[in-house]
Amino acid sequence: MTEVFLRLPIKSILRFRAVCRSWDALLSSEEFCNLHMAATESASTPPKLLFASPAANFNYSTALYSCSLSGRRDDLLFTIDDARDNFVDVSPAPCHGLSLLYDAVAPAYYICNAATRTVTRLPPFFEVSNATAGLGFDAQTRKYKVVRIFKGLGPETGSLYCEVYTLGGEDGDNWRPVCGGVPFRFCSFARSAIWYAVFRKMQPVFADGFLHWLIEPASFLPKRQGLLSSFTVQNTGQ
Repeated sequence: MTEVFLRLPIKSILRFRAVCRSWDALLSSEEFCNLHMAATESASTPPKLLFASPAANFNYSTALYSCSLSGRRDDLLFTIDDARDNFVDVSPAPCHGLSLLYDAVAPAYYICNAATRTVTRLPPFFEVSNATAGLGFDAQTRKYKVVRIFKGLGPETGSLYCEVYTLGGEDGDNWRPVCGGVPFRFCSFARSAIWYAVFRKMQPVFADGFLHWLIEPASFLPKRQGLLSSFTVQNTGQ
């Protein structure tokens, strides 16, 4: 039965969870979810695009759509109320099937699952004008984490901070600062990563267990661009 379930699409899995309690326990277990994710990633499926657009009712709601490059119609995933599409940023690439959305008007972060059509709004955070965030996956704890780097306001304008939100973590539903903050030797790179994300709309990408920010060329790297990699996804204590 498990081998059959692993070959089914997500829509069928969600329907079959309602058959009986034993099927629901199997199909919602962490072991099965990991196996199904691995099978889906290894399959040669055509890529899809995830994009935001105004909702049909035009009441400042944003609809999230998924479309295939070869398809002729868009698939409506869900709608976020009180969010304007031209102020909603979508992460450039999904992280193990999840995507990070940022609503600049609220402001608020959302984690969405295009396969199950679910969306989770993250708790409030310290609001600033210059910040960047990315979604990663901790292979050791099997938890998703959002890493956020931002500049302080007022007398702390030049200060840099980094905080992490763990989806379903043991520390509760809140953001927590990383131990030691942003190392001084990385401050200039972090400022460049924030600038690139805010003004060039180049958000970080998760790959090979790390989040990667694109940074501007420095004086000692003429005509070159670099990457700032975050190890806080794997170890929030550093």
